[in-house]
Amino acid sequence: MLSDNIITERLILRDMVQGDARDVWEIWSSSENEKYMSDPVESPEEIISICEKNKNSNVYLKAVTLKYTGEVIGTCCFGCTNKKYEWGFGYSIKEKCWGKGYATEVIKSVIEFGYNLGITDFISDCAIENIASGKVLEKCGMHIDHKSSFKQPKTDIVYESHVYKLHLD
Repeated sequence: MLSDNIITERLILRDMVQGDARDVWEIWSSSENEKYMSDPVESPEEIISICEKNKNSNVYLKAVTLKYTGEVIGTCCFGCTNKKYEWGFGYSIKEKCWGKGYATEVIKSVIEFGYNLGITDFISDCAIENIASGKVLEKCGMHIDHKSSFKQPKTDIVYESHVYKLHLD
């Protein structure tokens, strides 16, 4: 696993560890966050398993923490797609922290981090009805490339989605 911390004005994105399982479970299992997750989890134990499996992968699985308190307020996962120089990513922010610009700060930092590693293309899939996340992606310079869909496995709901892309020279 690549274990670089990403530090922003207010946040630290650090490797997610087993000890984060309860905090991450609180975020991922909230009905509003889980609603649009294409890969929801069933328990804190499953999060521990994900952390363990991720140790030897080339995927960045980060806990998003407040810089000055260490509180886990979100998660972010990003890494290579099957295209050279392209990263896909997703994120979740604790509901009490919505509307404070944290998601935008996370995504902008991921894009900058990737770009500094030579990544020029970024992609993220977002349910069309998840308007707030779509706005975050647009604030970060991304644009709608095409429509798609995904099935939320727990609810069997199929969401129409926009695939957002960003290319940097």
